[in-house]
Amino acid sequence: MKTLKILLYIVIAGSLLAISSFYFAEPFYHKMVAEDGLFENITALGLLTISILSLLRLVRQRGERNKFWMFLNVLIVLGAFFGFGEEISWGQRIFGIQAGDYFMQNNLQGETNLHNLEIGGVNINKLIFSQGLVIVFGTYFVLSLILYRKWNGFKKLVDLFGVQLPRFKYSVMLLACTLPILLVPDRRIWELWEAIFVTILLLVFIDPWNEKEGLLKK
Repeated sequence: MKTLKILLYIVIAGSLLAISSFYFAEPFYHKMVAEDGLFENITALGLLTISILSLLRLVRQRGERNKFWMFLNVLIVLGAFFGFGEEISWGQRIFGIQAGDYFMQNNLQGETNLHNLEIGGVNINKLIFSQGLVIVFGTYFVLSLILYRKWNGFKKLVDLFGVQLPRFKYSVMLLACTLPILLVPDRRIWELWEAIFVTILLLVFIDPWNEKEGLLKK
């Protein structure tokens, strides 16, 4: 686990360097945040890693945990894999597959994925994958540990489902990485934020405050 954590810290440090490169090496910056660029691939790989590690943990502990724990972990496995598939447009560009007519007409980038769809003038990415997830995970990183310590009912619910709680340092890390991103006047900067977010989320999952729920625990 130590080696993986070091690697993830290196990714975060590299992300911060890439953010600052907007001001002193703009061609390098645009290369990093380009479609199918390094950081989009880091996001996809991070989500795939969460899915695989969660699946291995699910198989390893399936006879020891309750049905609620099983349910949440199945959701994490499927949700992370779905995110991975969306990031690579389900292999469309990798295998040179042409998007279907529906996606060509309704997807802002002509890709086979849901998060770039625009239906009836509603941007799905903005509504669900940006605003919705920011609210959910913002609450998760900011409030979950506080609620766990202060509210016994919330503590019982977290323990029942086996939710990994973020350590304080990871919440601070996410905030510290988000602030400089807000200062960069380029919409592609959010590719970097997604990579940072998934990397920190993976750190939380392997090294949570409630250590027994770590993905690499026996």
